[in-house]
Amino acid sequence: MSEQLIKDLSSGINGFLTHLEPMKAVEGLTPTSARKKPLNKYHSCWDLLHHTVYWQDVLLENLDGKTIDWSKLNPEENWPTDENLSRDDNFIELVKKFKRNLELGSTKLEKIDLLKGVKIGSERTPDVTYFRLFLVFLQHTSYHLGQMVTTRKILGDWKED
Repeated sequence: MSEQLIKDLSSGINGFLTHLEPMKAVEGLTPTSARKKPLNKYHSCWDLLHHTVYWQDVLLENLDGKTIDWSKLNPEENWPTDENLSRDDNFIELVKKFKRNLELGSTKLEKIDLLKGVKIGSERTPDVTYFRLFLVFLQHTSYHLGQMVTTRKILGDWKED
């Protein structure tokens, strides 16, 4: 059963039956187009990708078995700063990190016991299984991929297949 779970979760990283292949959501985005916000008030694709990668980093650490000290996570790092958004090379690096995180997720998936419990925070935070933690990784990524595609469609920056 564990092998089938790993196979199913691994295919989920690549978008099978859940969303599009993740890298397609950022394909063709330039730093300039990634900064654009619909109606200048919603999140840009850059905002959404930064947020996604931030939480992927946290979850990947947790998948390594590290307990997260939630009090040390800075809510302001959750979204890019204006300074971060001002440098084109930051977006290029962010896209590379997104791709690496997806690959890391797949690699970790093959090395963990999905049914084993893992502590995700302090004593007040409930323990979960690695399976549940990995589902959070997938669901959070998928949710924001959908937002990115919707944002691109609103901005006229999405090519339908």
